[in-house]
Amino acid sequence: MYLGFILLSIIVLLVMVLIHELGHYTAAKILGFTVEEFSVGFGPKLISRVRRNGERFSLRLLPLGGYCAFYGDDAIDDDEQPKNDEVTHKTAQQEENTQQESNNSANDDDLLSYVMRSKIEEDKAVAVAQDSAPVRLDKNGNVAKTFYQQKPWKRIIVLLGGVVFNFVSAIIFALIYIWAVGCPAPQIAEVYTDAQGNQYNALQKGDIILAVDGHDITVMTNYNELVQNAKEGDTVKFKIDRNGKIMTVDVQRKKIATADKDGNVTEYVGFGYTSQTEFINANAAHAFSYCVPYTFKLSWSILGSFGQLITGQVPITQVTGPVGSVKLMADVTRADWRNILILLPLLASNLAMFNLLPIPALDGAQIVFTIIEWIRKKPIKRKIQGIINAVGLVTLLLFVVIVDILSFAL
Repeated sequence: MYLGFILLSIIVLLVMVLIHELGHYTAAKILGFTVEEFSVGFGPKLISRVRRNGERFSLRLLPLGGYCAFYGDDAIDDDEQPKNDEVTHKTAQQEENTQQESNNSANDDDLLSYVMRSKIEEDKAVAVAQDSAPVRLDKNGNVAKTFYQQKPWKRIIVLLGGVVFNFVSAIIFALIYIWAVGCPAPQIAEVYTDAQGNQYNALQKGDIILAVDGHDITVMTNYNELVQNAKEGDTVKFKIDRNGKIMTVDVQRKKIATADKDGNVTEYVGFGYTSQTEFINANAAHAFSYCVPYTFKLSWSILGSFGQLITGQVPITQVTGPVGSVKLMADVTRADWRNILILLPLLASNLAMFNLLPIPALDGAQIVFTIIEWIRKKPIKRKIQGIINAVGLVTLLLFVVIVDILSFAL
C-alpha cells in the first residue's frame, strides 16, 4: 500500500516538471523557436518518439527535472553558428552548379564519360550528407534560426514560460484545494476544568471556531495568526458553529493548570481547551475569492524560506531533496488523502520560485545572461556560459543528494 503512495508522489513530481517544460515549449512554439527535444526526467531514455517536424519527446529514467532543448542552444560560440542568409545562398548556389553540370553532362557525346561523371557526383553527395548535420527548417520551410539567433526579449519570454505555467497551475491547484477541502479551523476536542471542576471557558466539545474578534478564518488568515497577539487577561470573541447554530462566545486568555494521569501539573497561558482540525468554507465562492492571493502568499513564504536558508536561519537539515520530498508526500498523503490537494499548489509555487533564482543551470541564470547580452549588445561567450551552467548543474545535483542523505541520517 505504501508503495502506491510513493508512486503517486513520483507521478505528482513528474506532472509538475511536465507543466514547467510545457510552458517553455508553448512559448517557444508561439514565438517561432525550433525545438529539438522535450524531455521529462534526466538520464537514459525510457520512452522516446520523434515527430515529423524533427521534435523528439522523451521520458527519461531520473525524475529529477526535465528540459526543453532548442535548435542551436548547444553552440559553443556565435562565430561557429552559420548565418541563415549564408546557408540559403550556399544551398541555392549548389543547386545552380548541380543543374549546370547536369545540363553539360546531358550534352556530352561520350556516354561513358557522362555515366562516370554522374557516379562521382552521386558519391560526393552521399559523403556530404553523411558528414554534415541536417539543417532544420522552421514552419515556413526556411532555414531555422538557432536559439541564440532569436531576439533577447523572445528568449526571455521562452525562459519565463515554465515559471508562468507553474504559477498559473498553482492558482488552479489552489482553486481545487480550497473548493474541495476548504481551510483548516480548530474543532474543540476537550475543555479543561480548574481544581473546583469549573470549565475555563464557555466552549463545548464539538464547537468549530469560525472567526476571532470579527476576523473570519480563511486560507489567508489562519487561527494561530488571529490569536497570536492576545495576552494574558485579554478576552477574545470566538464566532463558533455549535451543531449548525452560529453564535459568539467570549473566551479569556488566562493561566491554565492541567494534570496528566500521573498527577503531574502543567501550567501555561492559553484558552483552556484542546482541538482537532476541521475544514470549513469548502465552496466555490471561497475558492474563487482566495485562490490567487493564497498562491501569492505561498510564493512569498517560499522566497522567505530561501532567504532564511541563505542567511542560516533555517538549517540545511530541514531542506529535503527529491527523494525526501517523495517520502514526505507519501507520508502526508497516507495520513489523509486531502493532504495531496494541499501539497499541489505548494509544489507548483515552489518550482516556479526555485527556477527564478539566478543559480547556474536554472532559468533565472539564463535570464540574467540574456539581459546582460541585451544591455551590452554582445553575448557572454557561449563556452563560458556552458562551463558555468555545467558547474551549476553538478553543484545543484550534489546539493540535493547531500540534503537527502542528511534528511535520512539525522
